[in-house]
Parts: sequence; structure tokens; C-alpha cells
Amino acid sequence: MIADELDYLDCQKKEICKNITAYEAYKMMTSHQPEWLRMLFNLRDIVVKPAGVRAIKGFTNLEENKYQSGQINTAHFFTITEDIADKLTLIVKDSHLDVCLCLRITENISNPSKNILYLVASVKNHNFWGRLYMLPVSVLHPFIVHKLFENID
Repeated sequence: MIADELDYLDCQKKEICKNITAYEAYKMMTSHQPEWLRMLFNLRDIVVKPAGVRAIKGFTNLEENKYQSGQINTAHFFTITEDIADKLTLIVKDSHLDVCLCLRITENISNPSKNILYLVASVKNHNFWGRLYMLPVSVLHPFIVHKLFENID
């Protein structure tokens, strides 16, 4: 979680193969984005530019060499704060809001041949612009995660 008091919280889950790590699940999820999602990211980048928020360009060009000595480790527009086999924590902080995504893998008690991947998204707004930005995002985020989950084998 990004803060003790949150303004947005969403948790979704998907059954996955046993041999997938949290980072591999993230790579699979973001390996293909539908055209409508690419367009939404482009629109987002245009709309937030006047507010001084940097462009994120969606889920394109994931740097495979995520760990570079002396540098901040990233995945797309997120900063990696934790990366172990069963947990990946990603954050983005700016003047308008803070975002935390946590991908967590647990054993599937009802189907021991599979695992469960949880994606927990939390957001803390800092001002009016953060709240305004989250109005459409809070509606679309669960649908986006569901579509990206379809990329996991």
C-alpha cells in the first residue's frame, strides 16, 4: 500500500501456472496492450501535460535489463520497490497522486496444480488534479486489469 489512508483500492485475481514469478506475470500482462488501451494512454499523456505530469507512453518498450547498478530499477513507468519470486511491488509518485501496484502469488488451495496471482492497486490523491485524474481511471482500471490478465498463459 502507498499510504495508511487510501483514496482508491482495487484487488483482482487470476489462476496461473505454478512456474510463473510475479515479475514474469507482469511481463506477460504488459506484453500486449489492446489498441483502445494504447489510445487511452496517449490521451492521458496529452491531457496531463499542461499540469506538468510526465508522459508514460503506456506499456511499450519494457527494458529487459531492469537492474542496473547505481540506478533506480524500473518496469515501464513504475519504480520497482520489491521483486521476489512471489511478489512484485511497483510505485509511481508525483505531485498529484501516489500509485502502488502489488502483484502477489499464493498457492491455490482448491487447485494445487495452479497458483493464484493477485493484483492490488492502491492510490493516494494529493490534490484536486489527482482526484480528477482518478475519476475515469477508477472506473476503467478493473476492466484494464482483466484484459491484461488475458495475456498470461
